[in-house]
Amino acid sequence: MNRLVIKKIEADKTDLEQIKNLFEQIESTPISNCNWPEAFPYTPQASFKAFHNGEHLFLQFNVTEKDLHSKITTDFGEVWTDPCVEIFIAPDADTYYNFECTCIGKMLVACHSTGKETERMPLDKLATIERYPTLGYDNFELRSGENSWSIIEIIPASALFNHKIEKWDGAKMRANFYKCGDNLPNPHFLSWNKIDFPRPNFHLPEFFGEITFE
Repeated sequence: MNRLVIKKIEADKTDLEQIKNLFEQIESTPISNCNWPEAFPYTPQASFKAFHNGEHLFLQFNVTEKDLHSKITTDFGEVWTDPCVEIFIAPDADTYYNFECTCIGKMLVACHSTGKETERMPLDKLATIERYPTLGYDNFELRSGENSWSIIEIIPASALFNHKIEKWDGAKMRANFYKCGDNLPNPHFLSWNKIDFPRPNFHLPEFFGEITFE
């Protein structure tokens, strides 16, 4: 099982240049497990960096991949069909949240609890998650060849909307990080922590790794 310690760093969430500079000090963690190589052998380069300042989790995903397009136009669309990066995070044994984001910042967030129906994040909560994609916010048609892009996400602790969590400090949770693109010319399904399942499925908390917030 993979384990990760997320450092606490003083950061002003309104200062994007400062945030970018802070990411330069953080080591990249690869998203490189190609769990279904026979059916989906393509493995783009994908990694993430993470730190927090107490109230907010700062994530930067970095990707280099072939032949991408961006077709999803709204939040809560089928974001996984475009170039997509994701964090699934479980604050307890019975619940996990999926944060899925396209290369232009269209996002889907939901809560999954044992014995309950999936609950989408309220729109007012979704608006508190800031997204800064290097490819901009506009949709685009197929871009052939190798393309590199990244996105910064700033996620408040309150985004775990069914839990009374005000700060990330000292939290120990389980999580997995993903890169996918179901409808791309080269579909792929990569994870940080390995998934042992016969077909692509990210909604498997039994295969999450461990994350600890300083």
